[in-house]
Amino acid sequence: MKENILKLIKNRNTNFENLLRLSMLSVDELKSILKDLIEEKKIFLNSSNKYEIITDNLYIGTLLRNSKGVSYIEVNGEKVYILPEDLHTALKYDTVVVETTHNNYGTIRGIIGRKNNKLVCEVKIKNNQLRLVPFNGNCELSINAPQELLKDLIVGDRVYTILDDKINDANYVFVTNLTKISDTNDKFRDEKAIAISKGFEIEFSEEAMIEANNLPTFVRDSDKEGRVDLTDKVIYTIDSITTKDIDDAVSVERLPNGNVLLGVHIADVGYYIKPGSALFKEAKKRKTSVYIGDLVVPMFPSVISNGICSLNEGVERLARSTFIEYDTNGKVVNYSMCRSVIKSKKKMTYEDLTNYFNENQIDETYLDYIQEIDLMRKLASILRKLKDDKGYLGFESSDMVVKTDPFNNDQILGFENRSPQEADRIIEVFMIACNVIRATDFTEKGIPILYRIHDKPDSLKLDDTLDKIKELGYGRQLVRINNAYGAKAIQNVLKQYQSSPLFSVVSNLLLRSMAKARHSVENIGHFALGEDYYCHFTAPIRRFIDLMIQTVEDLFCLDYIGYNHIDEIKAALVEIAEDYNYKERQADDAEVDYSKLKMAQFMAMQMDTEFVGMILDIDKDKVFVKLDNNVRGILDMHSDFGYAFTVDTHRKVLVCNYSKQTIKLGSKLLLKVSKVDIPQKEVYFSVSDIYKDNKAINNCVKKKVRTKN
Repeated sequence: MKENILKLIKNRNTNFENLLRLSMLSVDELKSILKDLIEEKKIFLNSSNKYEIITDNLYIGTLLRNSKGVSYIEVNGEKVYILPEDLHTALKYDTVVVETTHNNYGTIRGIIGRKNNKLVCEVKIKNNQLRLVPFNGNCELSINAPQELLKDLIVGDRVYTILDDKINDANYVFVTNLTKISDTNDKFRDEKAIAISKGFEIEFSEEAMIEANNLPTFVRDSDKEGRVDLTDKVIYTIDSITTKDIDDAVSVERLPNGNVLLGVHIADVGYYIKPGSALFKEAKKRKTSVYIGDLVVPMFPSVISNGICSLNEGVERLARSTFIEYDTNGKVVNYSMCRSVIKSKKKMTYEDLTNYFNENQIDETYLDYIQEIDLMRKLASILRKLKDDKGYLGFESSDMVVKTDPFNNDQILGFENRSPQEADRIIEVFMIACNVIRATDFTEKGIPILYRIHDKPDSLKLDDTLDKIKELGYGRQLVRINNAYGAKAIQNVLKQYQSSPLFSVVSNLLLRSMAKARHSVENIGHFALGEDYYCHFTAPIRRFIDLMIQTVEDLFCLDYIGYNHIDEIKAALVEIAEDYNYKERQADDAEVDYSKLKMAQFMAMQMDTEFVGMILDIDKDKVFVKLDNNVRGILDMHSDFGYAFTVDTHRKVLVCNYSKQTIKLGSKLLLKVSKVDIPQKEVYFSVSDIYKDNKAINNCVKKKVRTKN
């Protein structure tokens, strides 16, 4: 019957009613066939509400959007760009049908499927009527909602509507359903709205909560059978002071032969959460915990993530322990794994250890563990040196802390880049060590897993990036290794600027020339870490990938049935990896959106203040800047520089048309806020002056400023 429906559509594009009449099928039968044909990417629904065949002149792809807000799909390795007016209600990550229009531009003809069909909006008032304004960010939709649907809402409420897959040539959405998220009194109104806009569920299903509440709250004797009892070993956790979901614990001890034994003990979540259960299905759907401001959207209910699966101080917990023996030079001489029962002796915090490392001051509750802390610190230092020797790449941290006043309605005070301290780096290097050993061991045993991979950078991209960095004054050539750039050479560039004000610029340029780390069944190694084998194993409370690896391990090491189903397991892992990679990006986007929203809200109160900002990036239409207070925003190329400057997009410089002097990446400007778009989470600036004693450039800018004013 599918072929008959295809023929009917091919003969003449037609709507559902005509197909129903011509096919003599029931409504449900026809809907099912059309749904299958769309999923098979054979047909699509156009803006006239008619079904069309997907012909050779149409392209199917995932709608993406770069950091500059430009939408595109990739076709045979090339980008086809979509202008805002040609999006036709499609959103980022939707699978879309595109027809090329001119050059490398196209228009969206249909939507095969939405990745997230929840459009978050805020209630505003305009012309004495309530209106919905999109909150998803970078969203060019016009919203029409009947006043009857809005009658119980007030200004400031956040809601979402479920979108269908129909496109509209005018980017126009008529709302027929609404669900309220929060009102203005909800402390986490921003965080919840961002989470839902990125496709994350705030509430757990009733079935999952019933299962969670029926799990044991303590380790029973029957749970310990076949496990190694490590409860007497000095094991402790190190996390932020606010952390409640504790995945990992560590131990270190000096062996009689002079070597050091590192123990990494990971919560055995797989023991409690089994495939087929409501909790497993919930975790598979969520894929990861999300941290947005002070709100945690967890992968598991708190009775699990903060309870039976969290390695809390002073209570027995089930774990999967990895022991790695190092010689005095940090070389691995032996390793072993076991399922264990542990009891953490102390919940240490990054904050307390940083105080000890920097000020030699520590709370008396740590005094019994000073020997282990010092040994741990020494081992981590050796392992970090070995990591650096391999070419470990340390880019600028993207973790942004929004500083607020809890005693004044959480008023925003400022923004701070959270750079890892020594205590953070100790845990990082230990977790990397465990992940490397586990990935290596799984590979040697022939157990299929999802590797965390990071491809070598593209040489042409790095050539281009190096040219831009040369403009900043770094003149050495990067060293080619195997027809690509070696990690050590890239590391040297980063180190050159590590303590420079230009580090943000250089780190941003190099990071954008790198491939993105992702998960895959096929291993190609991890370039940025300099490791041949690497996987994510150490956070099963927070990442579904880690839980899945525990589940696969059980199939091969406990049930021994895995070796008879390798192809099936690999196929399942491939599907999980694709969805997880997407969810991971969404979680990252949520954190970025939160920071951008808070920056917009903060800068809306600073309209008359002058700031010093540094140029991070330049393209033909926009200049991207970062203020000294870490706020990021945009300058409009035409309104702020106009005829006075020409853009050299290859060198990433602005060339003064009068003096031929250049404004480079890293140049500082005096800026004022010109506009704040809170729904789009963007801050726009205008130029007051060049923050530099360069009369030629200043004159160019001043001419433009006078013209503009």
